[in-house]
Amino acid sequence: MRHIVDMLGSGCPPHGGIALGLDRLLAVLLSATSIRDVIAFPKNFEGRDPVSGAPSYVSEADQKMYHIKSIVDDKDKNK
Repeated sequence: MRHIVDMLGSGCPPHGGIALGLDRLLAVLLSATSIRDVIAFPKNFEGRDPVSGAPSYVSEADQKMYHIKSIVDDKDKNK
């Protein structure tokens, strides 16, 4: 996350938060039953990304660096 904070220190990206919506256009053109059929990295039904394993546990050092506090129970850290 540090690289994102550093990047945004230089200003907002030129697209200004407006996405092109190519995945939606592709879903319409292909007559897909779900947009998930055309998204490059869809999440599974648990809301997790099988490619990167996100969301994942944030270390204590990262929490201190970004001044955040996790509310995840200790039993959920290994999920």
